[in-house]
Amino acid sequence: MKKIIAATSLVLVLTLYNYPVYDDKKITFAIIFLCFVVLVFSIAKLYSLEEKGYDTFEKEMDSLHTFDGIFQYTKDGFYFKQNKETEFIKWDEIISVYSFIIPSPFDKKQSGLEIITNEKCYEFDHKVTPGIVKLTDQLSSNLPTWELDSLSVRINNFGLEKTKLYEKRLA
Repeated sequence: MKKIIAATSLVLVLTLYNYPVYDDKKITFAIIFLCFVVLVFSIAKLYSLEEKGYDTFEKEMDSLHTFDGIFQYTKDGFYFKQNKETEFIKWDEIISVYSFIIPSPFDKKQSGLEIITNEKCYEFDHKVTPGIVKLTDQLSSNLPTWELDSLSVRINNFGLEKTKLYEKRLA
């Protein structure tokens, strides 16, 4: 990329130095215009952030879906370690699961999962909870009625939105 910028700059300088020599001004203007276009796009590509390809993105998502993070899964439920304590949540004890989005004045939005059991309410933030992607996968496969098409409900005036993903059906 740097070689292209150097070669284009050299052609541009030579064209500008020999400007009156060319018989047709249209050719000179075309050369100058093309050099500026090549320079602008080459410099923009050189200083732009590197884009990830599909394969890189797919590998990253596969690793997120297999990464346990703070969670350990069993047939009956899952363990998680938070604040140096390990807790166990059984699949049968989960009453409801909500996805939440909280607008923040400092950051774009804070989002995560809220899991409600008979005894306690747990909140897991997407940004600070390692393994939350696999937790979502495990919840959807181990809970009987996982609802992905529920409507989001605005809870308060601060913009908190909750979406019901699972609710235990009481017989």
